[in-house]
Amino acid sequence: MSKKQPDKEKAYFPRLPWIPGLKRPTIDFRVPDIELPYEAPHKYILAVLLFVTVFILAGGLYNLTEQPLPMGQTATQLVPIFKSTSEQFLVESLIAGLFFGIGSGGLYLIHYSTRFAYDVRTSITLLILGIIITIIAAAGTIVMYDYKTGP
Repeated sequence: MSKKQPDKEKAYFPRLPWIPGLKRPTIDFRVPDIELPYEAPHKYILAVLLFVTVFILAGGLYNLTEQPLPMGQTATQLVPIFKSTSEQFLVESLIAGLFFGIGSGGLYLIHYSTRFAYDVRTSITLLILGIIITIIAAAGTIVMYDYKTGP
């Protein structure tokens, strides 16, 4: 017995009339084999993109260009948040970045909880923990914004 070799897909050339004397174009009507990558982009690339996004949203570019004061003070106490929406202290951007980082960590936990579809207890625990962390980060950001824009 001889081993049968798998037939390679052959190009399909339809029998259409052609102008004599001109070279007939060779067209391959096979469907190309396109394979998508198995995984999403590498975890380190996503971590760097998340860090850059949090850096920009927290006011990192403002800190680099304007070089604000680290923290303000009144006659009796230190003030970490500037009372104007057009300026900020360095500590204020660090606090905002901390809240944004905590919030993105909570959202990641919510996403990660979907990997445990058959382990209901772990899935629900991660989901509740992610929701609580995200709510804490959002509430901290809202309180900080209200303090900044308040009277």
